[in-house]
Amino acid sequence: MTAKLTTDGRTLLRASYGRFNQSVVTGELAPFHPGQSPVTTKGFDPATGGYTRIISIVDPKRNLQLDSAMRAPRTDEYAIGVDHEVGRRIAIGVTYVRKDGDDFIGWSDVGGQYRADTRTLADGRTLPVWVLVNAPAARRFLLANPDGYSLTYNGLVAAVEKRRSDGWQAFGSYTLSRTDGLQSYSGTTAAGPQASTVGAPPGAFSSGPITFGRDPNDLTNATGRLPNDRPHMFRVMGSADVARTGFVFAANLQISSGKPWAATTVVSLPQNTQQRILVEPRGTRRLSSQSLLDLRLSRTIALGRAGRLELLVDLLNALNDTAEEGLATDNVFSSNFGQPTAFVDPRRAMLGVRMNLGR
Repeated sequence: MTAKLTTDGRTLLRASYGRFNQSVVTGELAPFHPGQSPVTTKGFDPATGGYTRIISIVDPKRNLQLDSAMRAPRTDEYAIGVDHEVGRRIAIGVTYVRKDGDDFIGWSDVGGQYRADTRTLADGRTLPVWVLVNAPAARRFLLANPDGYSLTYNGLVAAVEKRRSDGWQAFGSYTLSRTDGLQSYSGTTAAGPQASTVGAPPGAFSSGPITFGRDPNDLTNATGRLPNDRPHMFRVMGSADVARTGFVFAANLQISSGKPWAATTVVSLPQNTQQRILVEPRGTRRLSSQSLLDLRLSRTIALGRAGRLELLVDLLNALNDTAEEGLATDNVFSSNFGQPTAFVDPRRAMLGVRMNLGR
């Protein structure tokens, strides 16, 4: 819906609503295929020098169950904003966006029986845990719509645009937002993606499906900031003609908060001697913020009826930002805790030629 707030049409009100339903993801159904064989998880044993210690054996024909009444995940999205034209060349706008997601798919153990217990950590803290009291073979992992799985996004976007005139144009925006909830990727690492499927992670099919939620200890401190939560995002971009040369200079600066993460520990439990548990809420810690500046110098050469040739020179990450994007481990008691292992790509230059055929 769009409505004029002033008679001259320079101030507009915009509002929208949409409901989106997730389609079937075959990766979520793959564990139930009759051709699947039992999955054995092993841990490292210093005595043998190899991964010979059995952690768990999951037989899909016995230990996995699919809820026949499972619902498709859905997301409701709302937006309302005001745009105002200042003169003939500048426009400003403010928009509020909200997203609410529900009925996300996840695992739970409907066969295992657990009792509340505690474990004392190396620093003296007491960590609440859930201990399996019946036989491990009695565990039944149900894929369904667990209670509490959800997503909430609130964002406020302020933008200003200077339309192209006098040989230059510019755009700037600032976004203040918060993304929290509980999904199958809430137990991921600092470098992990944000996704709602229990299938293989996007672009990493060899890592197998997600098992988050099969143990109730996975849910400890898992509700909170989701992996892609970036509270502050500032962006400025523009281009300008270089007088009497035919060149165009462009720049794009983006500054954003780092991704959220939280410290974990590994405890020994009857159902898993290497159970990973979050010891603080997601979002307690963050990777470094990123300031990425990209520059471009381009020139278009007309080739008559053949078309035109565009020459490009790009300087990416001109500020040579070194923000980390991954950590060696989030285990708070590891000697490598919080040590960065992956970084944004360094400053680099790229030369390009683009051919546009025809008029």
